Amino acid sequence: MEQFGASRVTVREALRTLEHSGLVEIRRGAEGGAFVSNPDSKFVSSFLQDMFSLGNITIKSLMEARLSVEPYSVELAAKRIDGNFLEQIRLNIIETKGCLERGNQNDSRLLNLEFHRIVAQASGNLVIFLMIDSIMDVMENNISAIPLSVKPVERTTKYHDEIYLAIKNRDAKTERDLMFKHIQEIHEALELLNKKTLIEKGVTIV
Repeated sequence: MEQFGASRVTVREALRTLEHSGLVEIRRGAEGGAFVSNPDSKFVSSFLQDMFSLGNITIKSLMEARLSVEPYSVELAAKRIDGNFLEQIRLNIIETKGCLERGNQNDSRLLNLEFHRIVAQASGNLVIFLMIDSIMDVMENNISAIPLSVKPVERTTKYHDEIYLAIKNRDAKTERDLMFKHIQEIHEALELLNKKTLIEKGVTIV
């Protein structure tokens, strides 16, 4: 109030706006106050989800964004990854394979999405992580429910296995190429499924 010469009401409304934006957290009580929030992707995810639901963002848009960001993300991970993240990736792949062996495709697909989150976090770039985490949320909420045979899920897990080994060996070029090819194949598979769905609904595709 003193710094900006503003009223108590104006400051309260400004803090409330910052709280809604996820930039500050308002705590009540004797030790309460306005505190800067830790970085969180939920607001970006919410925005992307709304845009996807309204049709302003398509599966193609998401995949093009992934192709632009994730190959570089995994390249950074090769340079910066520590033992903790490397172990998280290894355990993620083991758990995914276990789900596939039990015939649990749904959980294996969710774990495959989590793989990309871990790699993005291992890149050490918060902006990249927030972007990829938000995209994975949209995919989890909308795309992971699309019926898919076990073969593509197995192929995804195989790619993840190869990317993990490349990261472990600090082979940036191999993992970058693998990630690009991997996402490109996912893109093509989802485009085919989307066209098939439209045809089944009687929509003419030009």
